[in-house]
Amino acid sequence: MDEITLQSVKMSDVQEVEQTPENPEMISLKTDMESYRQLLIPINKVLEWEESHYPAILVGLITLLFALIWTMEPSVLTCFSLIGLVICLIDFVVPAVTTYFFATAEWSEVQEEQYEAICQRVLNFKAHIANAKNTLMDLKADKPKAYLLVMMGIFACTAWLGSLMDNLLLTYLMVLFIILLPGLHKHGIIQKMTNSTAIVIKGLIAGKEQVKAKGK
Repeated sequence: MDEITLQSVKMSDVQEVEQTPENPEMISLKTDMESYRQLLIPINKVLEWEESHYPAILVGLITLLFALIWTMEPSVLTCFSLIGLVICLIDFVVPAVTTYFFATAEWSEVQEEQYEAICQRVLNFKAHIANAKNTLMDLKADKPKAYLLVMMGIFACTAWLGSLMDNLLLTYLMVLFIILLPGLHKHGIIQKMTNSTAIVIKGLIAGKEQVKAKGK
């Protein structure tokens, strides 16, 4: 009887785990992006550098795009208009194309897991943005002077950096970094750079403390 009871308890636990409702935000996001899921998976593979030549392809495409912009020298209004046109075309064409070509294609469990991982990454990004906003709002409410100093310092540094570099070059570097960021994070390069920077900063602080100690 004890074994039967124990088995029934285990079975009920498994059923409870399987019947756990999914995150409503995840469900909503998966529904909104469902028309693009057939393309999101291969794009995600490229962004995460699953092949060694993918970074070169990304850098080449971004460089070619900005080379065209540099050659044509369009106005700011023209650039925003072209971006809007591309977004509208993607929003209209991609769902229709994927529905036509992939309507009968099978959607495997592996693809579903990859799709959920992409959606989870989007939710994590939104959560980071919300946390950063809440942190700034809390700092503004609790320590308004510190908030003012932090924001003025950030904007002063970005203004100084912008004055040193050409606008198109600065935009190119920012877009290139954003495009390469998933691959840098996936392969641990960001973590290595962060750790190296932390070690250098700790070494500088330790060196200053030793100098002060010797001075005393």
